[in-house]
Amino acid sequence: MAPGAIAPALLERPVPTQQDTADQSRDAAPAIPLDRKEEKTANTDNREKVTPLRKPAPVAPAPQSGRAFQADNRLLELLEKDLDDALEPVAQKRRLQFSKEVINNPKVRHFINYYSNTGKNRFRELLARSGKYMPMIAKVLTQEGLPEELGYLALLESEFVVDTVSRNGAVGLWQFIAATGRRYGLRIDQWVDERRDPVKSTRAAAAYLKDLHNYFGRWYLATAAYNAGPGAIDRALEQSGAKDFWSIKAKAQMSDETRNFVPKFVAIALIAMDPQKYGFNDVRYEISLDYEEIELNAPMSLAALAEMVESNITPIRELNPALLHGTTPPEKASFRVNVPVGKAAVFLAKTSEKFLEKEGEPTGLVTHEVRRGETLFSIARHYGLEVRTLMQFNSLTTPRLRIGQKLLIFLQSFRRRLR
Repeated sequence: MAPGAIAPALLERPVPTQQDTADQSRDAAPAIPLDRKEEKTANTDNREKVTPLRKPAPVAPAPQSGRAFQADNRLLELLEKDLDDALEPVAQKRRLQFSKEVINNPKVRHFINYYSNTGKNRFRELLARSGKYMPMIAKVLTQEGLPEELGYLALLESEFVVDTVSRNGAVGLWQFIAATGRRYGLRIDQWVDERRDPVKSTRAAAAYLKDLHNYFGRWYLATAAYNAGPGAIDRALEQSGAKDFWSIKAKAQMSDETRNFVPKFVAIALIAMDPQKYGFNDVRYEISLDYEEIELNAPMSLAALAEMVESNITPIRELNPALLHGTTPPEKASFRVNVPVGKAAVFLAKTSEKFLEKEGEPTGLVTHEVRRGETLFSIARHYGLEVRTLMQFNSLTTPRLRIGQKLLIFLQSFRRRLR
């Protein structure tokens, strides 16, 4: 996290950020599928190299010492069951319901007490900020089959600041390093850094969390690995001979931040799900992220775009945090940008006038190239069209699409919808 980006009072105690140890561990995060690991060289150009990693062979459980570690393991077993229950396939969206024993765990109670007393003013600010992003995050996680409460991992990682940068170069809401971000489909270059895009980075984080769970097999290891880096968890398991997270702790292989990450997450999620229960009666949540998406047919600066859609430059910049230089990439003519709600119609009206003056084609007609994971239904939903209308317009006899296939779209509505 960029020094000075966030007030330190709360962070120096229980709410974790990207501390040095976590940064170094994240730097060594294995690739997903987890058969390789990433490490940054000490060179000033910060180039990345990839070296092989193999998952350590199963090891015998390390003996635990003291009642504290027994209690910790009990917490993790209960939390694992709660997470597994939340992921059972059901008709409605998945929710994480913590058991009474998890809620009453001494470590969880410690952090609940801190956030709702000593750190209450700062935590109220974070809850207010969550209103801007959590509705979107919850929707994405639900679509990806994950409980929406996992979205509060972003509070632990970045405090919901989209342009925050750690000392190690991890960026955005979900604190991706460059190599991991690219692996999960995020564009990162001199013009665009989609780690700063809240929607795209959330989709990437959901995929990463699922892969971490598939690799480690336990949700508390997956969440800890997201914070510290899976390479750090693998090395600690291997070096300590431990089989579970708290045996690693007993052998002092992890930083304090990583040791406390699970109970902190539980405490934060509990307060955020029912703030009034914990004394937060006056939270003024920020307005949720809402915008419309338009497609430019030529490179354009955000200042020119703001003028064109009759908007102030500030909201245009805030809605396009992935653009690093206040302009769309010069090498790419077609590029999608976000504008405030209601401004897409202004854009369409003005561009239509220009095309009519030149006797060109109507600007409402665009070409959409099918990308991996897209379906005819998701594309139709994105543009506000009926599937039948889209099929008829493109003379399709089957809803099956192939990657790279181009569809003609006559835009009747620009309202952005999550895919």
